[in-house]
Amino acid sequence: MSGSERLVGVDLARLLAVVGMMAAHTLLAAEPPPPDGVAALVDGPPSTLFAVLGGVSVVLAARARLAAGDRWGALRSTLVRGALVALLGAIIGPFAAAVYVVLVPFGVAIMLAAVLVLLPSWLLAGVTTVLWLAGGSLLVAARERLPSAASIGDGAALGERLAATAADVLLTGVYPVLTWVAYLLVGMLAARALLAARARGAERRALVQLAVVGAALVVAGVAASELGMRLLAGPLDDAARDELLRNGYGAAQGSATARQLVAAPHTGTPADMARTVGIALLVIALLGLLVAALPRPALRALEPLRAAGAAPLTIYVVHVLLLTAMLVLLQDAAPALGAGWAAWAVQVAVALAIGAALAAGDGRGPLERVVGRAADRAAGDRPRPEQPAADRAHG
Repeated sequence: MSGSERLVGVDLARLLAVVGMMAAHTLLAAEPPPPDGVAALVDGPPSTLFAVLGGVSVVLAARARLAAGDRWGALRSTLVRGALVALLGAIIGPFAAAVYVVLVPFGVAIMLAAVLVLLPSWLLAGVTTVLWLAGGSLLVAARERLPSAASIGDGAALGERLAATAADVLLTGVYPVLTWVAYLLVGMLAARALLAARARGAERRALVQLAVVGAALVVAGVAASELGMRLLAGPLDDAARDELLRNGYGAAQGSATARQLVAAPHTGTPADMARTVGIALLVIALLGLLVAALPRPALRALEPLRAAGAAPLTIYVVHVLLLTAMLVLLQDAAPALGAGWAAWAVQVAVALAIGAALAAGDGRGPLERVVGRAADRAAGDRPRPEQPAADRAHG
């Protein structure tokens, strides 16, 4: 598969991630709620796919500088990208009426990835494994021991408020950086594997292998979850299952060891990560294989979708602000536009319209352009490639 074709698959996966998060923000808030199957697909997997693809993007953005031996330029560029994403999240956060904005922890995770992208893949895999296995338990312990920003009173000292806010972002919040770094590392490892396979002319085979790994992780996560729930509650009825599988908003709901076996959404347990990472890898692999099989005319027809997927930051911010406006301004006149299938359809239509407009122009989202230019300026002039051995610094 050519480089441009591979990027089409990645961009389509990005679009699917953002559309899935739109569904989580609109369908899960609806009355009556969506069917259980729909809820399971949109509560957790889309944001995980977004995070894993963030790791893919880190590798794709840094690979030219790393190949040229410009390690510090790659580090500076990635740091600035992450800082700007986090800053954007802090700016739009107060305007998000019904959305937990992911951009602050996402941006901080990208900043941490700036250092990790310099590591060899074997060491990166080791860090990922440790975070995967121990992260969920660390999050539970942090929630039990650290004050949250919401619990700090207005009269608290500035230092206390800053410490609680930092703890929220890193460990105790809805999207803890500890979990998001683990997701980004998975994406970084997947991107390196696919780039290495493409260099050998074996990317399709690598995509099939990635799909197999993803499917195995989903099966393992679901199986572990069934075991964990039975250890916690014995024979399960629907009510008990629903209670154990409810959204954890950042961490497992309890310190029992068996809780770490339950794949409840947004808990960061090993089982939750196995299920959601598996789905993310399946999506990336299957879309990559689909793009590889499509003829050129079909790829050209997908250009508006590709352009929308290439602007996930822009479309995500527009979605957050648009949803807030609809909830605030149209809550009484048109409540269906704030929650439910109609609200989701409107958000998707806006995203596709943005994609069509970008496809007709230069194809790059305005926020992506701003972040990219700032990152390039921070990194400095790009040196000429030195030698193939430079790739071994991150392979």
